[in-house]
Amino acid sequence: GFGYDPVFWVPEYNCASAELSAAVKNSLSHRGQALRSLTDLIKARELH
Repeated sequence: GFGYDPVFWVPEYNCASAELSAAVKNSLSHRGQALRSLTDLIKARELH
């Protein structure tokens, strides 16, 4: 994980960020959300 992961508490999971799996971290992270949005946009444009 990252250096600050033990510091950040994730209330939805009742644990620190360091305790989350990579998949869960990606689902919560702004970067993961942005990548999913970009992927959806690209797919939508390919259909037109």
